[in-house]
Amino acid sequence: MQDPLIGYFQSHRKLVEGDALDMIRGAPQPLDLSRKLIEMAGTDSPFVTRAMVESLLGPEAPTGVRVPTRLDQIPGAARPEAAPVAAPPPGFELLREGFEPLPADRDPLQAYGALFAHRFAALSRILRGRSGLPDLHPTSSLRTQEGELSIIGMVREIRTTSEKHHTILTVEDDTGTVEVLVPKGSPTVREPFLLDEVVGLRVRAARERNRISIVTGVLRPDVPTTREMHRTDFDARVLFVSDLHVGSRSFMGEAWGRLVDFLKGQGPDPAAAEAVRHVVIAGDLVDGIGIYPHQEDDLAILDIFEQYAELGRRLREIPSRIQVVAIPGNHDAVSPAEPQPALPLELAATLPSSVRVLGNPATFSLDGVVVTAYHGRAFDDLIPALPGASYARPTDVMKRMLAMRHLAPMYGGKTPLSPQSRDGLLIDPVPDIFVTGHAHTFGVDQYKGILLLNASTWQAETEYQRMRNISPVPARAALVRLTDLSLEVLDFSRAEVRAADEVAA
Repeated sequence: MQDPLIGYFQSHRKLVEGDALDMIRGAPQPLDLSRKLIEMAGTDSPFVTRAMVESLLGPEAPTGVRVPTRLDQIPGAARPEAAPVAAPPPGFELLREGFEPLPADRDPLQAYGALFAHRFAALSRILRGRSGLPDLHPTSSLRTQEGELSIIGMVREIRTTSEKHHTILTVEDDTGTVEVLVPKGSPTVREPFLLDEVVGLRVRAARERNRISIVTGVLRPDVPTTREMHRTDFDARVLFVSDLHVGSRSFMGEAWGRLVDFLKGQGPDPAAAEAVRHVVIAGDLVDGIGIYPHQEDDLAILDIFEQYAELGRRLREIPSRIQVVAIPGNHDAVSPAEPQPALPLELAATLPSSVRVLGNPATFSLDGVVVTAYHGRAFDDLIPALPGASYARPTDVMKRMLAMRHLAPMYGGKTPLSPQSRDGLLIDPVPDIFVTGHAHTFGVDQYKGILLLNASTWQAETEYQRMRNISPVPARAALVRLTDLSLEVLDFSRAEVRAADEVAA
């Protein structure tokens, strides 16, 4: 089973020295450092050396493997005596958190400019390595070229011609903008375009004045056809859930109790429960306060601190041998802009030491298997923009996210974006398992060898959901075997826990 960091460098056609690899592993954000090293190496050299790492970290950088904890990352923060933070058990490694603290003196407009520049640079770097984009040119030179060539651009504007209903795209790179025409019904264009996504375009350029270049092919960053897939060589299992909404009147306490009994070996498959090493919760840990109009009518707990205290009590019911990994969602008490930070210290302190809180999104490995967890608020923008998409089939939208290698590209919609200088919503590295929540349904699918999960909810239908025509599929959990990513779907909504047929990814 290959080290995820080695696989990451190999996917970018780089070889890394052993000493350099040890230093990278010891860094607080190893994947972020790896990305900078690949940028530093550029296209001229296939090597990543210790000297390159020292130039970024300094010669006194640690060489041992260090997995940082959230509380350790807060300067001057004392660990609360009521909730000591345990060292992460073997088998967990944080690879990347999307959120990074915002500089206090950074102008927001400049930060957004840096954000989109970083997105374009990262995704265009992926596209430049693809064989489907030969004869690559900057957009600024398109007006002086003719014949077949390729460009890479971020979609700035999409409009449709009034007569023949062709699509006109305005795309831009760091050299300028250009308009191109996508013929209606073109067989090479299978998916609609989205604002702010980065695409590679094959175009037929015409030098004549007032002639627009024609798109003859589209290539998205997408998941590479060949990549390293990670599996365990021993029976390790992960239980995936989401959207607990603790504090809601509709929180399904009895169903949660059955899940806890299962993890204690009192359910239909004690041997499977014994093999569970991790539980992953994909956001909306509590119901929150003031999230939607008249929410107070739906709340059993009206104080946000008491909601998290109750969450801590519920999570303490899970056997302490199991590592719980939790990210926030749009109902949690963190910044609503994405990427979201992990729970603040005063709330994380109410949770048991077996719980590791991360930001949203986060990528980590569990026993060597790479998992990307994202709550999924971008569904609210992507579902209306993609013909045929629906909350009932969130995994279809997740496939599009992977094809774009981005979780939430559209700026100015229902998903607020944080003005970070680095785009933390990129999907890099490519995971083995991609889990979301938010849709309050349950979905299982696969995409190019990646297991896709939308991990249900533990909140029964509310009046607000009925008003929005949201029909939840609650109290389901995916029990994934890390040896082969096969899974069982467990239904805890009834008195007798049911296990569906095993599904292989």
